Amino acid sequence: MIETRCEIDGSLAQPLEDFFCELVRSPWLIFHEKAGRPHVLMGYFDSEAEALDAWADLRKSFKMLPERPGVGTLEDRDWKEAYKANLHPWSYGRLHWVPEWRRAEYDVPAGAAVVYFDAGLAFGTGDHPTTRLCGQRLVDFLVKRDANAVAGTSVIDAGCGSGILAISAAQLGCKKVYGFDRDPEAVEVSAENRTKNALSDDAVVFTHDGLETGLLKAGASDVVLANIISDVLCIYADNLLAAVNKGGILALSGILASEQATVMRVFEAKARAAWGGNVRVEGRVMGEWSDVALFRE
Repeated sequence: MIETRCEIDGSLAQPLEDFFCELVRSPWLIFHEKAGRPHVLMGYFDSEAEALDAWADLRKSFKMLPERPGVGTLEDRDWKEAYKANLHPWSYGRLHWVPEWRRAEYDVPAGAAVVYFDAGLAFGTGDHPTTRLCGQRLVDFLVKRDANAVAGTSVIDAGCGSGILAISAAQLGCKKVYGFDRDPEAVEVSAENRTKNALSDDAVVFTHDGLETGLLKAGASDVVLANIISDVLCIYADNLLAAVNKGGILALSGILASEQATVMRVFEAKARAAWGGNVRVEGRVMGEWSDVALFRE
């Protein structure tokens, strides 16, 4: 395993994170131990040639990066153990997200809904705040419903990435779950994670589609989850709002905390026009990230 490593200016950390969020299987991560310590950009590759090619591609979007990073070799065992040490189970209410390699040792509480995922460098392992914010909204919406109502709840995971949110909905008892992504590799990753969780193809349907087509195929649903960057959310606001059933929720994330007010203002105005009547809007913040939730009467 080849590791690239480069200290970066702190001002670059957030733009790079946003860029990496668009990659389904990102080889990159940014490590920042604590305030006063440098930000370190690291990448992991099978060969030095692959690493340097990837660095050159990254510099096309971030020309302020140095021409060449530090390059070193990691033993496979060291790499795997280092990665495992930084990825932990997470839970909220009944929902538990557990790395696949901890399946045997993790004690799942009685009545819990558990999602197992592969511990790789794929965005959407549940370790990112935006994924967790959407997961929390899903749990909060379903906890107010009895088992029959949950089973009848339809869910869309728009821009599904690794499929963890769609799979969570199925494990929580929803019987009509649809996820889609514009990246074909994301759909493959989602299908792999569906298999890891012993779910049938019908339990969670994944398709290769963009937002407009995917929302039309799915039809109006009770829960629409969209963990996508703010600019794209705002462009497709009308499509997302039209996909929410009466009494349903639209949960948006992928939103920087500094952008939350803008996204909230755009969606609230459009929701009032599209849905009519009063619209309840909420926002949560988790570190540098946030969500916006709109509840349709």
